[in-house]
Amino acid sequence: MLVYSYKTLLMGITITDEELNALTTAILRRYEIDFTGYEPQSLKRRIIHAIKFFHMDSIHGLWVRLLKDRDFIQPFIDAITVGLTAMFRDPVLWKSLKKPLLKDLSAKSLINIWHAGCSSGEEVYTMGIVLKEIKLEHRVKALATDINEGALNEAKTGCYPELKLNEYDKNYRNYNPFKALKDYYIPYGTVGKMDPGLIRHVEFRAHNLVTEEINRKFDIIFCRNVMIYFDETTKLRLIDRFHNSLNEGGYLIIGFYDSLMSLSYEGKFDFIDKKAKLFQKIG
Repeated sequence: MLVYSYKTLLMGITITDEELNALTTAILRRYEIDFTGYEPQSLKRRIIHAIKFFHMDSIHGLWVRLLKDRDFIQPFIDAITVGLTAMFRDPVLWKSLKKPLLKDLSAKSLINIWHAGCSSGEEVYTMGIVLKEIKLEHRVKALATDINEGALNEAKTGCYPELKLNEYDKNYRNYNPFKALKDYYIPYGTVGKMDPGLIRHVEFRAHNLVTEEINRKFDIIFCRNVMIYFDETTKLRLIDRFHNSLNEGGYLIIGFYDSLMSLSYEGKFDFIDKKAKLFQKIG
């Protein structure tokens, strides 16, 4: 009798550890895209979501499609890398972040920022608003990366459903009670288009966070609610990469659902604000 280490009743589909390992290894060898460092149960759920999304009935059908149709890999990636983001999510972070921006970084002629795993861009526009309101937007150069090209295209256009924008406005008013989010977008029917000036300083780029290096130095790195999808080995490797990519005294911001083990930041980062998950590079 075959015993599965992880099961799901969704659509009656079950993925074993062996099937997952075989699939991620095949993708790595054929497309040089590495999913082997993702947390297994989370990745299985996302693959099952993709199987349902593409109207398949088993992982075998997915396997065949990936091997036969090279153009299918990007839609597959887009389906399994749905981001977790919102404008001014966790307002305590954005309030806390203003302090180093105004105190430590405002003296720099150029502030470099990396939004690692930017998803559909809500965080990027949030930062654009923060920078505009403290009058630093002209002294910033930012890189926004994600493996999901569909999400990147959404970020570039800056069009979001009005229902979402209404929710984002509540977050924004918690951050700044004297203005409204609608000051930064133009409504078009059921969507709103963000002011493109908020991302004039931003370069968007497709990028695999696990396997591809970024040969630049930054003053701030955002990587929010991304590491929750990786195993511990991959998390540690990313923490080292972020540490090496930061300028002296630079800041790392992780998500409220992410966690850093003491080993990962001991001798590398100091807590600046535990509640906001704001760290500063040391060493």
